[in-house]
Amino acid sequence: MHVFGAFELEIQPGTPYNPASVRVALLRYTRGEDGRLLITPECNSFEEIEGQINSLQDELDEIRERARRAFQVP
Repeated sequence: MHVFGAFELEIQPGTPYNPASVRVALLRYTRGEDGRLLITPECNSFEEIEGQINSLQDELDEIRERARRAFQVP
């Protein structure tokens, strides 16, 4: 498993008989009063939410790259 900030990438390597598989798990969240999962803290400015989004995007970019490598044939 590859743990990032809000996400975790789980990789099952491929074998000659089974293809590789990956899945992404959400690690960092809170549950709102209405039951929704919240993945950022409350932000009170555009700069704050932009920073949160950029951080999440950086994590997803890294997950994408690791997943790409997991599916590459040696």
